[in-house]
Amino acid sequence: MNHQGIYRSLHTAAEIEGPIPTNAGSVPFCAMQNSRRPVSLEAYGYVEEEFFVSGLANVYVEGQAGLETVHEAVPYRTRLLVRRPKDASRFSGRVYFDILNATQNYDIEDLWHRIYIWCMEQGHGYVGITSKPVNAQSLKQYNYARYHSLDWSSPEPVPQPAPCIEGEIPGTEEGLIWDMIAQTATALRSGTLFGGRPVDYLCLTGQSQSGFYLNTFVAHFESYMKDAQGRSLFDGYLNVVGVPFERELRQGISPYRFSLKPRRRLTSSVPLVMVSSEGDIALFSGRMAGVLAELPEDSDVPGNLCRYYEVAGAPHTDIDCGILSSDAEILRAGRTPLPMDPALRSQINDFPLAEYICGFLEKMYIWRTAGVAPAVSPRFKRDETGALCRDAHGNVRGGFRSPYVDLPVARYQGSGDIPSGDIGGCRTELAEDGEVVERRISRLEAGLRAQREAGWLVQGAVERMLAAERARHLRSCGGGEDAPGQRAH
Repeated sequence: MNHQGIYRSLHTAAEIEGPIPTNAGSVPFCAMQNSRRPVSLEAYGYVEEEFFVSGLANVYVEGQAGLETVHEAVPYRTRLLVRRPKDASRFSGRVYFDILNATQNYDIEDLWHRIYIWCMEQGHGYVGITSKPVNAQSLKQYNYARYHSLDWSSPEPVPQPAPCIEGEIPGTEEGLIWDMIAQTATALRSGTLFGGRPVDYLCLTGQSQSGFYLNTFVAHFESYMKDAQGRSLFDGYLNVVGVPFERELRQGISPYRFSLKPRRRLTSSVPLVMVSSEGDIALFSGRMAGVLAELPEDSDVPGNLCRYYEVAGAPHTDIDCGILSSDAEILRAGRTPLPMDPALRSQINDFPLAEYICGFLEKMYIWRTAGVAPAVSPRFKRDETGALCRDAHGNVRGGFRSPYVDLPVARYQGSGDIPSGDIGGCRTELAEDGEVVERRISRLEAGLRAQREAGWLVQGAVERMLAAERARHLRSCGGGEDAPGQRAH
């Protein structure tokens, strides 16, 4: 297929069906009412709706001259989870379009659990797309009557004998996702899911494995994203904790895998912000084989707008997040929940990366709409062997700084030798004396307010961060657990 054919396929609007009816016996997977600590969207004036999205997608490979099409017009059907203001007049015009994470073989809303309070307070829209056939399979097990029509079928015959590799399903094609993303974005631009209000700003996001997908999309498809009037389909791209790798363009046949490869240096005509946590360095080190040397570049050149931030003290993810799917919901989908030992809660690294993600998103919006690029940040300091350098308290040197590690409030390890410490990290208190802690919280407040003034934190973030720190100190003094929903993000 020539470039014009690829362009037409990417810019064809997907067909959106819904909202899919919800009742007591049939609710969407990832519904906020079924999270670990249920959240009332109605209290924020928001509604949660599910849609099915369908169309015809191409399957691509990387040829010597760029993209090549190996299959055209393959039917697909996947699902969208949408959250928006109930009153359309409150809709800000911004939509954050998230490639739902598939690492655990079920949908994980990594972006939503980082931004949900800010998103709803500001009237922004959120859309998550099921991004892999194994996740569609888990949805069918969760509620077959609701999800039986989801379709990721491959146009090729199933190999005989079909290989059996965890996370891969013979007879499906994961490479349909690229046209799914672009065609859904084309449909979203019409505003039909947001009370008829147009979408003025559309940002594509991915975290961890979904960040690998986002890298692949930017590398291969960003050059196709301008419409006939020269407007970009997307206004920005955010990659959180998924910087090192890309996915192959399609599912392999022999072996039957959708494999990883090191990320190339990306360029984008719209703001591309890439964020690594401290925890990523250890998590990916065994598979990176030199990838760390190929860090993204900061650029303000037209046609190449990029920022890369390495956040000191941050773990790969917040494993104690209250609005992730409940264990009961995950088990009903035929999957295994991540183990969470309540006795380890005080040791988990609760660095508030979520609040800084909101700040990065706001910086991206200003960059796109006002042309003001965010400041560049240094990288982590590394010794001659590549190991991270640490200060006297054990916190990493360099990177994007915060008062949590500069005061410091605690020792924040991006990874740690506790259960799930590879992704959840570890926190070690530096002082137990109440008066010392209060002085540190006071200094923390001053540092956070300075970051709020500089635009790295959004409205309401400082208050949430201070409340979380005081609640942690209260627990450590035997003051009990957080009330449901008290812990932000």
